[in-house]
Amino acid sequence: MPTANSSASKEAVTAALLVIASKSCPVMAGVPSIMQAMLDEVAPKLKIGVRMFSETVRADAREGDIGMQLGEIAKANPGVAIRSYPFFDPQHGPNTNVVLRARDAQKLAQAKREVEEMLERARRAQSKSA
Repeated sequence: MPTANSSASKEAVTAALLVIASKSCPVMAGVPSIMQAMLDEVAPKLKIGVRMFSETVRADAREGDIGMQLGEIAKANPGVAIRSYPFFDPQHGPNTNVVLRARDAQKLAQAKREVEEMLERARRAQSKSA
């Protein structure tokens, strides 16, 4: 039986990729060794664009408590995609990860600073009310 590293397997993978590539939609296998063989074949052919930078900030706040402020920061930073992902922390309860993505590292850094400053203000306000 051919393995993902055998020449027969690589030929089969290459043939499958030619069919898939003709539809401009690379599809990857679920079996790791086959996936690796497919990736080795298709990776050099993929077009590479502008790099996307990403930062994640743990909010230590509920999504609903920071949503309006995140919206304002997003409007002020149109080159940065800002998304919030709520989750439940078993030790601290409801929480949120704020994910920022941009193609410009300086714009990303500026928006991240604004998010961190907003979160610090929110934490101070919450501690004063507690």
